[in-house]
Amino acid sequence: MQHTRDTSGVVEVDGEIYEWSVRRQPRPAGGGVWEGIALTLRLKDFKREAIVQFPMPMRPNGWPDLEKQRINVDAVKNAVSSAIEAGWNPTSRGRAMVFDVDAEGR
Repeated sequence: MQHTRDTSGVVEVDGEIYEWSVRRQPRPAGGGVWEGIALTLRLKDFKREAIVQFPMPMRPNGWPDLEKQRINVDAVKNAVSSAIEAGWNPTSRGRAMVFDVDAEGR
């Protein structure tokens, strides 16, 4: 399992290079609800984006982990595959598609 504190990078999935970048760090959404980290995914040299939203990491005591999050590179690879399976076509045109994934990117 690889982790990085970088805010952008690349991953290879099925022989294709995908670029990712941090769109949003965890933040409160109001009413005691928290939003987790969100990443933007894009196939290299194409413009269509997918936004994947991970759940808020919680500490063992039940409170949200408010520290700057490290990116799990394996979860990013899983998120790319999951977004494609859910209907994201990275070579098409159009608005960014938003996907909610679990902590492992599925």
